[in-house]
Amino acid sequence: MRKLVKTLSLVLSLSLLFGLVACQTKDKAPTEQNGKKLIYTTFYPVYDLTKRIVGDKMNVKMLIKSNEEPHSFELKSSDMAALNKADLIVYNGANMEGFIKDVEAAVKNKEKFLNLSQGLTLLEAASDLASANHDAVNPHTWLSVKNAMEQLDTICRKLSVIDPANKAYYEQNLQKSLKEFKALDDEFTKVLSGIKKKDKCFIVSHAAFNYLARDYGLKQIAVTGISPEDEPTAAQLKKIADFVKEHGIKTILFEGKATPKVAETLAKNTGTKTGTIYTLENLTEEEAKLGYIELMRRNLRELEKVLSE
Repeated sequence: MRKLVKTLSLVLSLSLLFGLVACQTKDKAPTEQNGKKLIYTTFYPVYDLTKRIVGDKMNVKMLIKSNEEPHSFELKSSDMAALNKADLIVYNGANMEGFIKDVEAAVKNKEKFLNLSQGLTLLEAASDLASANHDAVNPHTWLSVKNAMEQLDTICRKLSVIDPANKAYYEQNLQKSLKEFKALDDEFTKVLSGIKKKDKCFIVSHAAFNYLARDYGLKQIAVTGISPEDEPTAAQLKKIADFVKEHGIKTILFEGKATPKVAETLAKNTGTKTGTIYTLENLTEEEAKLGYIELMRRNLRELEKVLSE
């Protein structure tokens, strides 16, 4: 009897031990998963660029889902807890992520942050059809392929510091990515320089393409005050209509998330068509799978069509 009790006690102890180990394995910090460091990126383009250099050497996560709006994103307590576990937090900068200062105050370690806009020449937000006002900085730096190449290099240099054992691997990924991005940049230059239209002007619903326009000698005009959910006012419609008539504009470009009602209203009242252009901020799952290069190629094809009309 005593032997039986001893055996049952041993079995119970082992069961409790295995249960405890299982719970600890389940709950352990993401930094310990697969023995790899954890990187948090803020939103899609930052994730895409970072993942290209990191490869499989670290766990890379994205804070803001690809179908969420980065401009209006608000941190939850669970987000802050997750970011506290990160070995590195990569963000776009240029005032794109308004919550970063709060995260820096909570984490209290500046070495854990990487600002991808450092070293870039930042542009003011372009004037739009409703106002001559300028925001201090246009944060959409990644929509310049040239900027993206510099951002890839910034990521590589940081990774080489925090993980010197894999420096050669990161540099190899950098060179491979730069080759692909240079080919994309050359493609933009070749296609857009071949367009004969004197005033290479395009109208967009979101003033995000200043950097791209600068790179290839284009002029972006933004329709201000019109979110994907809001219809334009009568005054805005008149201003837009006058502009498209003066410049012979036939298409207004909207982000993929724009509601059909808004697009239809503008098309009807301005005598234009509507097209789709990607800022890479707010994407469907299918669009996110395409990656930076393919999405930018789609932008190029749309711009070529619009500017050739």
